Amino acid sequence: MSDPPATPGSPAQVPSQAPGQADAAGQPRTWRRALQESALAVIIFCFLSWAVHSHHLGWLSDSLADAQDKAYDTLAALEHHFPSPLAPPPGTPRVVFVDIDDATIQAANISPYLFHRGLLAELLQKLSAAQPKAIYVDLNLSASSQEPNLTRQGLARFPRSPGDEALLKVLTAPRAFPVLLSQPAVLGENVMQLGGSTCWVTPAVITDSGDTVRRIPRRWQDGPYPASEALLLAAQPQGFQCPEAKRAQAPPKDIYRTALYGEPIIFHDIPAMDAGTSTWPGLSVINAQSLLTQDGTQLEPGALVVVGRTDRNSQDMHDTAVGDMAGVKLHLNALMTLLTYRHPVIPLDPVVSALLAFAGMLLAIVVAPILSTVLTQLLGRLGVKREFGDVFEHPIMWGLLFGCAFVFYRYGGRFLDFALPIVSLELARLALSRQTSKLVTRTLKMAKILN
Repeated sequence: MSDPPATPGSPAQVPSQAPGQADAAGQPRTWRRALQESALAVIIFCFLSWAVHSHHLGWLSDSLADAQDKAYDTLAALEHHFPSPLAPPPGTPRVVFVDIDDATIQAANISPYLFHRGLLAELLQKLSAAQPKAIYVDLNLSASSQEPNLTRQGLARFPRSPGDEALLKVLTAPRAFPVLLSQPAVLGENVMQLGGSTCWVTPAVITDSGDTVRRIPRRWQDGPYPASEALLLAAQPQGFQCPEAKRAQAPPKDIYRTALYGEPIIFHDIPAMDAGTSTWPGLSVINAQSLLTQDGTQLEPGALVVVGRTDRNSQDMHDTAVGDMAGVKLHLNALMTLLTYRHPVIPLDPVVSALLAFAGMLLAIVVAPILSTVLTQLLGRLGVKREFGDVFEHPIMWGLLFGCAFVFYRYGGRFLDFALPIVSLELARLALSRQTSKLVTRTLKMAKILN
């Protein structure tokens, strides 16, 4: 039996629509429109990724790189106060942080700006008795403590103090493990000529937009090892070997690549010794004063020891993705990132990183419309008449991208960018939008993402 024709004044019958279809009035998008937006988003994402890594588009490249940095900062801030979900693999040496804190400075009654070299020599002797894998001293020892100014030849103008001489004697003593220093000259002497397995490693870290520390550098050709990489090598069975000195040739000026070529630092809070255990498994904190006042050390043999200052007068502070942080804590976080996640010395290639972000974007493109349709149908069963597909799809898609990035960051130690996929999807929506109100709304959303 055929349907009766519509009479004047009676409601016209409208064919039923499949979920996800749209009418000409701009109701929820058809699957064809969804595929068009998805394909356009993929093209835009490829272009934006090229723009970021090529740096050929001026302010656009910088703006996109800044959006990536803000995305990383969001992940780092969320992860910062959590305990690490992973512990270093079995057999990894324990990391011991010897903290020169306010209590140490006040108890020694010394200059707040320069740690006494005699006390440092005594501290290194106590630490050496435990036969650690390596000791890294994150202090400026380049000049004499009696007179910090050097001649043009890098020699001290005045005789060294007794504390300086005691420290120099400790550094030149033969031992089975390396002592890593943060400068190529100690008390006016070339570190590479001291002997005693004393090595120079660079304390430099990668900073990008706003001089913010976010990534671990890798060694450049013939350059010094970064501190965290040298300690990582010291943790291996073969240990860390000081490279042969090339005294006739200065290290290259451009030792590091840009921040795009460094692995992200996973930041965790490192409290003082009295505040409890560290949020990094495998890391313990010891007050330097407690070691100086004890007859013997309480260190277990074969540990990786890091010595540095966190007192209020320490001027070695750096801006990071989680706020200001002492330089020695930067090295500790970088080292624990390498030990826990077993990153290779050569980091993840930027192209591979972009492909992983691309995979996350495809996942969000496929799953978000499905979840949005299911949620809209459930609300319809509850009596909600209005179609909400376009409203739900955006936050669902953004949530999927952020969730993938956070899981990858927390459990894999890698940064999976979610800023460029979101920008790509929004640009695709804007390009295919026909309503001015939607264009204005989505432009404002993009501005929030970039800012």
